[in-house]
Amino acid sequence: MDYHYLQNSLYQNAAMGITALRQVIPAVRDSGMKEILLKQYKGYKTQTELTSAQMKSRGMTPEEPSASAKLMARASAAMKLRRDSSSENIAKMLIKGTNTGIIELTEKLNKTTSDFPEAVTSAKEYLRREQSYIESLKPYL
Repeated sequence: MDYHYLQNSLYQNAAMGITALRQVIPAVRDSGMKEILLKQYKGYKTQTELTSAQMKSRGMTPEEPSASAKLMARASAAMKLRRDSSSENIAKMLIKGTNTGIIELTEKLNKTTSDFPEAVTSAKEYLRREQSYIESLKPYL
């Protein structure tokens, strides 16, 4: 895999996190959970900005997730929240989504050569943060 592929995957992963959290945060009633999710949201915003800057420095432009992927994510979250907007259900939704992103990015990272240490380091740091987000949500299960 090349630099563009890994960085673009990282960008899209964080962008989908932003999409999901924009949908979920307004439904959160627990102030502690809302604080956790706002921190996660800021982390995703920072990651998209950093990855975009790194790619632009190499003459590349990150690709946004497809409109259909964003629409499906919003629709799925809205449906699940209408059924159950408890902190437990929100934690389950976000942990599942975060795990999906971890799996997708890890697959791409494992296929990337070490010729791109900046991209590999950035992806590994992102994955560590994602694991941390999951751990912070587990008490709500």
